[in-house]
This record gives sequence, C-alpha cells and structure tokens, in this order.
Amino acid sequence: MMKTDNRLREVWNKKKVELRLTQERAAELLGYEHQSTVSQYLNGKAPLSMENTVKFANLLGVKPEEIRPDLAEMFQYIRNTGHADFNASQPGWVRLTDEETDILNLFKRLPESEKDQFVEELKASVEKYDKLFNELLKIRNQ
Repeated sequence: MMKTDNRLREVWNKKKVELRLTQERAAELLGYEHQSTVSQYLNGKAPLSMENTVKFANLLGVKPEEIRPDLAEMFQYIRNTGHADFNASQPGWVRLTDEETDILNLFKRLPESEKDQFVEELKASVEKYDKLFNELLKIRNQ
C-alpha cells in the first residue's frame, strides 16, 4: 500500500500543471505562512491531519480519500450523515486573498444586468490565457 505522503505527492504531481500551482501559491491558498509547510507535507516530513487532507483535496480538486484512503470510511460516513460536505463552493473552504475579496465585493455591487456580461467577459479572457498557457506548455515540451 502506498504511503499517504506518496499519495499526496502523486496527486500533486498530476494536478499542479493543470491548476498552475506552485508550492508558494498553494501555501497562500491553504493559509500557510510559508512554502516550506507545503513541502513538508508533500515530502512526508509533516503528518497529514484530516483537516489538512481536506484542504489539499479541495485545492487539488480530488476526494480526500484519494490522498488518505485510510480515512475513506470516515469521509463516507460524514457524507452519508449530512454533517459535513467538502464541496469547495461552500463558505469557509476557500481562502480568498485581499484582492479576491475586493473583486467579489465589487461584483456584488454591480447591477444584475451587468453581472452576466462581466462573467462572460471574464470567461473569454481566462479562455484566451488558458490557450496561451497550453501553447507555451507545448513549446516547452518540444
């Protein structure tokens, strides 16, 4: 059986390019003060608690049991009882930077008629950068 730290490292390696994650950015998003904290978890030097398992799972877009299969029964029990949901869209699971909070607050102040247009423009802009990122990645891999 693969050790937990190896599973985290494996999931991290599969997802980091797709999610454009560095250890520094992950530390920021997870609420850790230093990149070294992420490194310690990835290298198995720090034990991965249930809370940190959920944080990493949320960040990487996987179920927590992909990182900690030893907790699969517990996570399933929690899902079945309805006492906790690890859905990333719920408040409290995503840490926002000050800039992201400002953007969200400004968006909330827009009239409803402007919100849809703003979201469509933002999606188009992100799509353009995704395409550029993929092209650069292809060139890098040649």
